[in-house]
Amino acid sequence: MGRRFNKKRNDKRNKKEPSERTSYEEVVRENENMETFYKAQNLVSDEEWPTFWGYLKQTLPTTFRITGSRSHAEEIRDTVKEAFVPHLTGLEVDGVKVEPPRPLPWYPNDLGWHFAVPRGNLRRNEEYSKFHKFLVAETEVGNISRQEAVSMIPPLLLDVKPKHWVMDMCAAPGSKTAQLIEMVHSEDQPGEVPEGLILANDADNKRSYMLIHQTKRLQSPCLMVTNHDATLMPWLRIAKDGDDGAEETSEEDDGKTTKSLQFDRVLADVPCSGDGTVRKNPTVWKNWTFGGAMGLHQTQVNILQRGVQMLKIGGRIVYSTCSLNPLENEAVVAELLNRSNGTLELVDVSKELPELIRNPGMSHWTVFTKEGVRVDTQADLPKDAKGKYYESMWPPKNAADLHLERCLRIYPHMQNTGGFFVAVMKKTGLYNAPKEAPRPISVGDTPEEADAESEKKEEEKEKDAETTVAAGDKHKLEASTPTGDADSETAEAAPKKAKFSKAEKFNQAATKEEPYVFLDKENADIVELSQFYGLDTERFPMDRFLVRNEGEKNKTIYFVSKAVKAILQSDVVSKLKVVNTGVRVFVRQDSNAPAACPFRAHAEGLTMTYPFFSDARVIPVQLDAVKVLLRSSYPKTTEFPEFMQEKLAALPTGCCIFEFDPSKEPNKDQANTRWEGQGITGFVKSKTVFPVWKAQVSFNMLLNKQERRSFAMRLGVDYVDTPHMLESRMKPAEGEEQASEASSSATPAETPAAAESEDIELPAAE
Repeated sequence: MGRRFNKKRNDKRNKKEPSERTSYEEVVRENENMETFYKAQNLVSDEEWPTFWGYLKQTLPTTFRITGSRSHAEEIRDTVKEAFVPHLTGLEVDGVKVEPPRPLPWYPNDLGWHFAVPRGNLRRNEEYSKFHKFLVAETEVGNISRQEAVSMIPPLLLDVKPKHWVMDMCAAPGSKTAQLIEMVHSEDQPGEVPEGLILANDADNKRSYMLIHQTKRLQSPCLMVTNHDATLMPWLRIAKDGDDGAEETSEEDDGKTTKSLQFDRVLADVPCSGDGTVRKNPTVWKNWTFGGAMGLHQTQVNILQRGVQMLKIGGRIVYSTCSLNPLENEAVVAELLNRSNGTLELVDVSKELPELIRNPGMSHWTVFTKEGVRVDTQADLPKDAKGKYYESMWPPKNAADLHLERCLRIYPHMQNTGGFFVAVMKKTGLYNAPKEAPRPISVGDTPEEADAESEKKEEEKEKDAETTVAAGDKHKLEASTPTGDADSETAEAAPKKAKFSKAEKFNQAATKEEPYVFLDKENADIVELSQFYGLDTERFPMDRFLVRNEGEKNKTIYFVSKAVKAILQSDVVSKLKVVNTGVRVFVRQDSNAPAACPFRAHAEGLTMTYPFFSDARVIPVQLDAVKVLLRSSYPKTTEFPEFMQEKLAALPTGCCIFEFDPSKEPNKDQANTRWEGQGITGFVKSKTVFPVWKAQVSFNMLLNKQERRSFAMRLGVDYVDTPHMLESRMKPAEGEEQASEASSSATPAETPAAAESEDIELPAAE
């Protein structure tokens, strides 16, 4: 969800010593100012208020979402339904009856889940302890995403199809981005890559790497992660090459046909004050102030406006926050609707997600000063009021005509969730932004004094920007600003060039090498691995392999979609700060014994590549062979079923693919010893493929320990929790290179511990 905004987050001087920290249990869940403010907004009726306010003080239930491809997600869902829910029904802990996990009624296909169990109960009750371990294991491997229920709503209302180009403007930590990826891949068949694109952006560089960590296990070649101020997303043009998500126009200066990079769908889940998360973040109670949302209003307007500018006519944009404050919600939406002059309209989504209980948006709200003085009109603003006040903070005179009731307000007491706001809008015509940015209302100054102060601040801002660019931040300034005419016909036909300092031009000249280099099919490495794996070069798109900085020895080869390639090969891609893109499909493997081919097929991209491999490298196997790999560290050929041994012994050293199809298992109806009511393959129902490395005398499953654990758990078999060859035999230098390969610069590695996530944290495994 829109993350809580805290400009002091990274200021070490403001951090308390551990001994001074207050635990969530010790936080006093009262704030008189907050209660005064929201009573004045008339969010709910007087009769409903005690229930609403009471829910805010309760701890938020745990919710999670089952992720991945449809067939795989359904397997995990069925595991929850059939293996755990029956044993968790009717339980009592310390004399209190505990409800079992249940699907969220409004989330499609029962892939969103809710359960309200205190942390202590998870440990004290044996059945809940088993369920907890399952959740931890599947979360580690990426099959389950711990995500607040209301956070799941915006992507569902965005109505994403596999062909759509989608931009997530403020994407980190990435739970919503993961939903968007799943929607673009919702109709995938083996070996197919959808036409769509997901451009996931975040302004914070460190959070961009958390975003990579959250999304990388979905293995999408259609994803690009960028690092930009959302109000200054660069205006790009790409060469026309077939039918995709960009708008076609003609570039007069070179006679070539190009397209402006506009999107079918845009998600603007913006930074906000976050008081809707008070059940998850009890510290909101002591930190909430009247002015907490006031400083974010204009930034939110600018982010939404930039999203509208980059949206195609006929496209849909969703604006959302985890705040209940109308200054961050209806006030922002109303301002954009009025600026659009009828080219933007709120969509009535009352029939979408019919089981989601929601309140309509507000057409009237009340503004308070930072000091807590109620200000019904701008004329009533006290002269001594502190802070910046914009005209757009007050309800517009035409509020009734804007259909603000079509917005969604989600209150905690309705379905035991957090608080949330969502607005769905459609772009119906060309949007022309104001020529000048709105100025704050002058408080206590003459108009001349206010203008002079404003000009002074603008001069200081420009001076600071020039200094920043001179220091080498080439992505700080872009051609189009949030208040520019970026969506006009003139801007589309002839975008302004960004101005660079001498220092930056020098840096550009010193680093001419492209961060992403495409390999053609004549490349020696591509020829070698194509021959080894029997890759069908006639059907497989051989023009989409790329590496990060081509060298004598390519270590990791990535694959991207047609849409991503179009952007990376754009003449103006230098404006776009791409943090990460592409799926690993082949990795050079250094081993003690010489291999027929040094490249192993990476599990991350296997579903795209293996349908094009020859039968010589794809080995159908049965459950007995899978058990051998799971139960032994490095099994020898003689440990496999006898009928396989001759074929395995004849394989040249290197990587091969094992294909396990549960539907072809001879004893598939035999009872599973671990999962009651399941066949011998447990909850693994669909075809599973994984890479295996054949050394001179042994084999090794090329899955990490979390993936092995998850696979074995669903099969209902024992396994050896040992690192695979890549972890145990890797040279230090190579390990360091692979750990940082997601970044082209020295950036902290993305780790779950570093993530400041919107997700509800499950108790750690004991």
